[in-house]
Amino acid sequence: MSFREKIHWVALVTMILAFGWYFLAYPWRMANSPAGIWASAGMLIPATIAIIVVMTIASAWMAVRAPGEANLKEDERDRQIHVRGTHYAYYPLVIGVWANIFALLWGVYPAVQLNLMLVTVVLAELARIGTQLYLYRRN
Repeated sequence: MSFREKIHWVALVTMILAFGWYFLAYPWRMANSPAGIWASAGMLIPATIAIIVVMTIASAWMAVRAPGEANLKEDERDRQIHVRGTHYAYYPLVIGVWANIFALLWGVYPAVQLNLMLVTVVLAELARIGTQLYLYRRN
């Protein structure tokens, strides 16, 4: 497994765990009140910090274990995998943007709107990482 593929696996697992916790533990009963925004902020802070810490430690650990591989330049295969992953992430992002527009016009509560935007970004990122991992495994 290449260094980039390992990083993608760490990112995928970290995103699933952090945002899985966020969306499962979010107090949905208060999403339609002003306190819902503060709950989102209070929960996003530890989720973001956890992602940063895990990704930093994992990247450093893998780079120390294989410094030559960590410093390799991106080749044509890696660039194509990156482009195709980004391409597939575009679709959930566009659908999510339209869902957010309709939710805004429909008058959903701000905390619900914030969580809808967050799930849009998370799903797009998971689609990107998942596609890239699939392509790394396939090639």
